[in-house]
Amino acid sequence: MKRTRTWGDMLACIVLASCAQVGSPSGGPKDETPPELVSAFPALGATEVDDQRLVLGFDEYVKASNWRSQLLVSPPLSGTVELEVRGREVWVSWDEALRAQTTYVFQFGDAVADVNEGNAATNLRHAFSTGPVLDTLSIRGRVLDALTGGAQSGMRVMLFPGSWTVDSVLAGATPSYVATTLVDGRFDVSFLPSASFHVLALRDENRNYAWEPGEDVALLVRQASSTDTTSWVLWSGATPAPSTPYMSEAVRDEWGWASWRLSEPWSKSDSLEWLTPDEKTLQPSELAPSDGTVHARRWRSDLDSAGIQLVWHRAPVWGQRQGRVDTMAVPRPRLVDMDSLRLLAKPQGRLMPGEEPVFEFSAPLDSLDETQMTLWVDSVEVDADWDLTWSEVRLNSLQVKRPGASVQVSFRPGALFREDASGIWPQDTVDLVWSTLPQDALSTWRLKLEDVACPGWLEVALGPDQVDLVRIHADTILTWAGLKPRSLNATWWGDPNGNGVWEQVNVARWEAPEPVLHLDPVAIRANWEVETVWRLDSAACVRDQVSR
Repeated sequence: MKRTRTWGDMLACIVLASCAQVGSPSGGPKDETPPELVSAFPALGATEVDDQRLVLGFDEYVKASNWRSQLLVSPPLSGTVELEVRGREVWVSWDEALRAQTTYVFQFGDAVADVNEGNAATNLRHAFSTGPVLDTLSIRGRVLDALTGGAQSGMRVMLFPGSWTVDSVLAGATPSYVATTLVDGRFDVSFLPSASFHVLALRDENRNYAWEPGEDVALLVRQASSTDTTSWVLWSGATPAPSTPYMSEAVRDEWGWASWRLSEPWSKSDSLEWLTPDEKTLQPSELAPSDGTVHARRWRSDLDSAGIQLVWHRAPVWGQRQGRVDTMAVPRPRLVDMDSLRLLAKPQGRLMPGEEPVFEFSAPLDSLDETQMTLWVDSVEVDADWDLTWSEVRLNSLQVKRPGASVQVSFRPGALFREDASGIWPQDTVDLVWSTLPQDALSTWRLKLEDVACPGWLEVALGPDQVDLVRIHADTILTWAGLKPRSLNATWWGDPNGNGVWEQVNVARWEAPEPVLHLDPVAIRANWEVETVWRLDSAACVRDQVSR
């Protein structure tokens, strides 16, 4: 084998490197450039190699603190492999003879980084052959987010022999070949022999080359052959991580109004119930959730040590078949000053016709005095229909919901009352004014769906808190009237298997995400009738896609 560098030359380089003083320069911009490979022995792509050592030279001083978990050699070396950093060089050695007529690929993951800033060399791999021929086949493609279609950079793409079962892959077997996706999501796993592989890409947070729940992951349902020039598209998605919900920020005031913060998002479809010892009970009416905060009233100091738990019944969310149940310990609340009774949210501006005005307060209310509340619609006093629930007051009168109505509500002192704290609201008269949009300020949107190749769901965001979900089986025309001028968004969630829910990537079943398509925003203006034709990509109903 021809050498462009003798072992004497190599030794001289080592001596020079050992004499150099490694230090961090002072001042200047932060170094964000990873080390660049400038030399290698044996050279990249060399053939007829019979050495037991690989030396890589870089343009700056490097370190390799986690190399044992990152270095992959394919085919694997059964004996001892050692790695040593010598200044700007990385020396890898092994104590066994290499197989004849074989291409070896050394893949370093993110093990090699510069000394000063820790910038890791990306896609660092080196290949040579012990025979006269180097394997030069490859598998390439892109990893895109299944929900947004955006490029997924920094994903670790791993190849496993096609002769292996999927169970072996999921059990944490070491991959044979690895690459990392670039900024545009593209990857190229090269120096492959003629073979078929299972392809798995993941955001390897703990850098162990194995998928774990909670990590973003993408997979190719079919096997990819290195002799196939197809550019594959892998759709990635988040996988649920194991979670243990809990309650925090526990506080209560002297009047027994207590609150706790939930560690995870709360859905209005969820429900909560107290789980208490027999001698201590709390009525369901004494608990009410608001966003991610749980409120309870009449909390007594003797309940602090009663071993009370809260059962969280979670309703299924979009894309799930069923909900779950979690039981949480209720932490002892600390005593804080009583919060004053304040108005937190109110109707304002221009409401949609039929929209119910809501007044939200900072604490639970016990009663309201309608003699201290006056309602005017178009400057005419009308009867009001008030609904009090916990800390919310709703105005149900039909007159305030009709198109074009101008509304004014006057709250005089003592209109609302909090019994346990002897608190009233307001202290001084408060006048609130708003209006309802007239009919000619509203618009109509007609959406024509074409080329529907498989069933799915159409999700249309009609407003900040208004979402319409429609089951779609074939080409159809949908119409929405009475819309407030705004930009509308629509998403089609494909359901090729027809089970009624959209499914994210499922590694255990080795299934890719079901398709998702997004319609460009549609602008709706006052008194418009807009028709939009949306031709769905029929190829989206096929889970394995190739680049076009």
